[in-house]
Amino acid sequence: MAVGIQPSFFDITKRDDIRRNLDHIAQLIDVAVLQAGLELPVRLVALPEGALQGFGDEFMDADQAAYTRECIIDIPGEETDVLAEKAQQYNIFILAQNKAKIPEFPDRYFNTTFIIDPAGRVIYTQRKNIVFVREHSTTPHDVYDEWIELYGNSLDAFFPVARTEIGNIATTCCMEGSFPETFRGFALNGAEVIYRPSYPEPWLSGEQFEIQNRARALDNTCYMIAPSCGMHYLDDKKSQGGMLQGRSMIVDYRGTVISHTYATTDTFVAAPVNIEQLRYHRAHAKFLNWLPYLKTEIYKIIYEHPIWPKNLPPMKHKDADELFYKIVKELQEKGIYTPPSGNTT
Repeated sequence: MAVGIQPSFFDITKRDDIRRNLDHIAQLIDVAVLQAGLELPVRLVALPEGALQGFGDEFMDADQAAYTRECIIDIPGEETDVLAEKAQQYNIFILAQNKAKIPEFPDRYFNTTFIIDPAGRVIYTQRKNIVFVREHSTTPHDVYDEWIELYGNSLDAFFPVARTEIGNIATTCCMEGSFPETFRGFALNGAEVIYRPSYPEPWLSGEQFEIQNRARALDNTCYMIAPSCGMHYLDDKKSQGGMLQGRSMIVDYRGTVISHTYATTDTFVAAPVNIEQLRYHRAHAKFLNWLPYLKTEIYKIIYEHPIWPKNLPPMKHKDADELFYKIVKELQEKGIYTPPSGNTT
């Protein structure tokens, strides 16, 4: 049984604030494991993006170096230790997200998804490869030359997969689910279960989140665990930010939603994940089983020329917006985009 937790959460302004969100999550894990375990033993619990830390850096247009000093965690660290206790208590794998440090990049932080195993060990980390213009996290592409020197230039360096007793698991979050390439990278590295938490409004209620999750699962013949957050609180007065409002789901390898909620409050989704059934399907199905049909040589041409530049410094919102529109202009000049008619700004 796989469970996706959907908690309410507070944006943090200092690292110590994370503990309040963590305590709340721990209580929800207790309830979800007990309740979902009435059907089958729970072996995997997934938390949404933002559940521990919120999205204060995006809202505040925070300076990356200052936010790194004041709010960013280590993985493993004292925060992951709290989740490790739950993993040991219930013999579960926990999939989670937080913005985290890497020692080699002291003034930058990375949007990091990670896996804790039933022994309480962090066995896997993945750093988000694509962020949009309101996010401040550094990506491996932003430090590309240093990244490949440190970690190599392989699928494992950008699309790692954890091979576990309950299946081969990959993790990422939010924006990356908008790009088929991300999930194809995980699939070609062996992923069978992919974790993709959270998406902002109004694209949750607009159902883009569901469309992407179902498509990515179907594209790659894999399960998708996609928890989202419930109520988003900006401060102690519980001023509602509305950044995320539920719609957590689990999707099977045929693109079918097998658990879903429209609630915007604390809740969870749960569904059986049958890895042996998926493996049998991959071994025998001639349709809805796309990887064997890939003709990789002809797809290389699509990505021959770069679009978004690598090796970028940390940016504020204004800087990111300027770069975005510069790239749009270049796409127009190359004939990839056709400009709209009339005078536009």
